[in-house]
Amino acid sequence: RIFHKSEQAHAFLPLFPLIIRFTTGFLLKSIPRNLLPSTYEATIAITAVIVNMLAFAIAAVSLYDLTIFVSMRNNLTASKEDETNTKTIKYCDISKTTAELFCINPAGVFFTSAYSESVFAMLTFAGHAIAARGLYYNALLRVRSEFSNQYGTRLVSFFWVPSTLLWALASYVRSNGTFSSIWWMLIGIGQCSSCIYTAMSAKRNNSACNKVMTVKCVLILCCYGILALAIAAPVFYHDKRGNRFHCVESNSPALNKPEWCIQAEDSATFSLYAYVQRKHWNVGLLRYYEVKQIPNFILAMPILLLSFGAATCWIATSWKRHITRSGPGCKKCINLKNIFWWTFQALSTSSASVDNISAVSNPSQLLLGPSCLPYYAILAGFALVGTFVAHVQISTRLICSSCPALYWYVKILTTNEQQSYKERENVARNVLATHSIWFYFGLYNILGIIMHVNWLPWT
Repeated sequence: RIFHKSEQAHAFLPLFPLIIRFTTGFLLKSIPRNLLPSTYEATIAITAVIVNMLAFAIAAVSLYDLTIFVSMRNNLTASKEDETNTKTIKYCDISKTTAELFCINPAGVFFTSAYSESVFAMLTFAGHAIAARGLYYNALLRVRSEFSNQYGTRLVSFFWVPSTLLWALASYVRSNGTFSSIWWMLIGIGQCSSCIYTAMSAKRNNSACNKVMTVKCVLILCCYGILALAIAAPVFYHDKRGNRFHCVESNSPALNKPEWCIQAEDSATFSLYAYVQRKHWNVGLLRYYEVKQIPNFILAMPILLLSFGAATCWIATSWKRHITRSGPGCKKCINLKNIFWWTFQALSTSSASVDNISAVSNPSQLLLGPSCLPYYAILAGFALVGTFVAHVQISTRLICSSCPALYWYVKILTTNEQQSYKERENVARNVLATHSIWFYFGLYNILGIIMHVNWLPWT
């Protein structure tokens, strides 16, 4: 009961406990007591399970919706004659499999017990779904002018408001919600790169055009920077609130105040959250690299390999697109200039209307399209944090609750669609990968149920 007054409490964000508290109060007032557990603590436990089950279902639906609009945005090159029910069914099939993979993810036990993963995934995926819907319609407005006359642009242009709000709430559930601010920054950098690429393609080299382009890029980066700060604001507020509670409003004499109060006064960059994580949980760069932690690294290895594999796969696909666009003479030309130009074009096409991207033969490859760059970048970022900074064993639930791109990559690995003779030669390898992934997902769900509920070490 005094934990909320300790500095350790500031290693956890308060929104999930607040949701459980108010929901429990609502149940106690609206449901007869004889239908509820006999103790307040048991009612809280039941409430947490109910809230997480509802949040988990909403997260799955949001991931389904997100996958549909990301796939459709990456396939805007299709002509109107190709837009048949078959195409729609393929979008739905891709999205359905992705949502099913989320429902049986390896960290499933944490999504149904009294942990914050389900609520966090709900807010994160819902924000991504709204953003993907808005970006798709904005791209569609550029590609097909008749869409503008039919639907208009007013509501579509404000998709960033609910997305930012949901991601800010996610940051108040778990601190890793601040990674969504990276998503906005990459979108802003991509739009700025797209403006520069358009000006270069049009060969506008006069000073007036350069000034306009510079001002436009600065405004774009400032706008998206504000959105990124809005997402991270709850974590900053949580830090300041803890500082005020322990160091300013505390009635304790100065000698009894926490030692970090002096650091907070002397340094404007002091983070109570980082301090508590480092002091009580030994979180920090390479701090977890000890011989006794080898079992935890083995436990997290499958999800980390999938995550780094996903990022590598997207990079390889993007490089292949760059080579195809640049011509056969660029195929073996790997130098700093070519890598820089590929990076610039990848950023540019990630937020463009993708009208220069060729159609794909395998629908699952739409999940490796240019607009997926921010998703795979965030996945790679979480994998790096799990490998080098955080407790490595939490990587499974950290990534499974935060990264849609993980499920897209698993969908690609487990797809059975083979379009060419060369691809048919890899059927055996694909089948082995598929069986390995299903075994991994099933095994971790079973072991999670057995070990977690018995207070044994788990992810």
